[in-house]
Amino acid sequence: MSPDGKIADPEAVLTQFPAVAVFPHIIETDPSEQMLYAVMNLAATRNEHGVDPALTDDEAVAAIQEVYNAPPPEHVPDATERMAAAVEFQNVLAMASMMEATAEGSGI
Repeated sequence: MSPDGKIADPEAVLTQFPAVAVFPHIIETDPSEQMLYAVMNLAATRNEHGVDPALTDDEAVAAIQEVYNAPPPEHVPDATERMAAAVEFQNVLAMASMMEATAEGSGI
């Protein structure tokens, strides 16, 4: 099935994506292979992910699957994010100091 709810049988895919009859393509589906997510040209996908051109098509598909299934890289904050966090922390400390001073001045 395609995202618009239509049945994506081979004839429908060929009608919508005629290049699949000429060039190798990757068909991306959900794990149960019931939902068609994408039809991607194999050569373009190889180039996009830097897959070795010496690999066979099957080996290239396996390498692309490894890229797609790899866990996302851990986020490392850049200098701007670290500075923003430091300023935010300073503001929290200043608010706490102001609250203490206000409580002492009001006799609470």
